Amino acid sequence: MSRLRYLLLVACLFADKPAIAEPTPTVIVDIAGIGASRLAELKRETGVRWSAEFGQELLLGIEPGALRDWQARPGVRPAAPEELWVRGHVCAHQTQQPALSRVGGFELLRMPPGTLRHAALAGVAGHPLPADGVVSRELRNEATQKAVLGASPQVQALVNGIDAERWFQTMSLLAGYNRNSFSPALGPSRDWILSAFEGAGLDPSVFEYILSGGTGCTPAPPAVTIGNPIGVKAGVETPGEWVVVGAHYDSRNSVRCDGTANPQPGANDNASGCAGVIELARAFATVETRRSILFMCFSGEEQGLWGSRRYVESLQASGDIGRVVHMLNLDMIGFDAGGTLDAQIVTSNAQAAWAAQYAAAAGTYAPELNIINSTSVAGNSDYWYFLQAGVPAVFTWENGVAGYVHYHQSTDVPANMTRARELAGGILKMDVAVLADVAGLVALFRDGFE
Repeated sequence: MSRLRYLLLVACLFADKPAIAEPTPTVIVDIAGIGASRLAELKRETGVRWSAEFGQELLLGIEPGALRDWQARPGVRPAAPEELWVRGHVCAHQTQQPALSRVGGFELLRMPPGTLRHAALAGVAGHPLPADGVVSRELRNEATQKAVLGASPQVQALVNGIDAERWFQTMSLLAGYNRNSFSPALGPSRDWILSAFEGAGLDPSVFEYILSGGTGCTPAPPAVTIGNPIGVKAGVETPGEWVVVGAHYDSRNSVRCDGTANPQPGANDNASGCAGVIELARAFATVETRRSILFMCFSGEEQGLWGSRRYVESLQASGDIGRVVHMLNLDMIGFDAGGTLDAQIVTSNAQAAWAAQYAAAAGTYAPELNIINSTSVAGNSDYWYFLQAGVPAVFTWENGVAGYVHYHQSTDVPANMTRARELAGGILKMDVAVLADVAGLVALFRDGFE
């Protein structure tokens, strides 16, 4: 089904509900860890018209006569009425329309029916509520959870190689650069990333492109030539098959977007993800893989995913896009909002098997993580253009961005990232375990010692 037909179908589904003509009260219910049976009971309760899951929170459309009873319950708070539009909090800077409420790391807006029908064509950030009512789901509330796998000694050795303290120091160093895509300091930060790739035994290079004016900045800055630093670990059996591990390294301050004034440290967004790419490269430094792994940090993400877009377009033009068998994206992995180390695994419905693989890896090698699966894919990070090009792509990140008050502020510094080491360390352990399987380990140590 095409995206436009899907939007029209959802709009029609909403239009058929009496709630469109007569608003349905809505409430948000805390469902963290309540289990599949209790979750199903809540959705079936008398007076519930419809439901939508957002990880640890449940959005319910309630009969007006039942609203008072629901509001009196513990763990329940009011929400916006119907005609709801779901927008990732990280997309907020793309539109001036304020959110009516936040739920499960997403923002809710009320949209007129015409906008619901034509939002995709108009380029409006976000999407309608999915037809099945599930925006994201906490793994603990899945009816059938993926079984924990037996740990492989080879993979466990890689997992043990993830050093959360080393990651934190790398992230902190990158946060010391003003990494706005138009800032003169972007070049030195790129060069430092290249040196880190070299230190991990990778073959370094830079993918350059021109970032021009129309990027949301007023006044528009002049065009600049910037680049994505890349480190290649060549596969020893099928080097022409690529696994891409990416994150953006540019930063943003909503006060200024041209890089000329105001600090733009971007510690969590996204020195955390780029440092994660470097940490994963370091973990693989002592092993050989069947496939090649391309570690890269994108620029121009904050201006509209330009670094990843131009890179994907170059692969399409050269015919190399078919070489990419998987893409892993890291963006904002260092803020634990709820104290339970919540981590999202995001991919499309068509790639749901990948989400299950990541969840199984977390259960096996990073059981401290509280996994939330989501198919609410959006153009809010660098996995987007890979996914649009038909590449199986997965976005692993925190679940607390809506509660991170330092997002796109000068205060996005390492000291404000709650339980950064614990959360990022868990996400990276999960990721390295999946990458080991996708890239294919040949030998644990290059000298043959195991």
